Amino acid sequence: MYEPITKQSIEKLEVSNSAIEILKRNKIRNISQLCKRTRTELKEIGIGQKDIRDIEISLQLVGLDLKNNMR
Repeated sequence: MYEPITKQSIEKLEVSNSAIEILKRNKIRNISQLCKRTRTELKEIGIGQKDIRDIEISLQLVGLDLKNNMR
């Protein structure tokens, strides 16, 4: 059965392993939880600028974005 993209693991995204580990340590395990976060929140938990940009690109490729992002 098809699982909606928002329910899928963050590991499906094309981002660094270190960013994935930081997200997991902060209890962000699926794409829906990630989309509820802002760039600032990601910076505050220790994700670097390049990884944040990679996260944004990966989300945008599937029609999603971080919270409060303007396109």
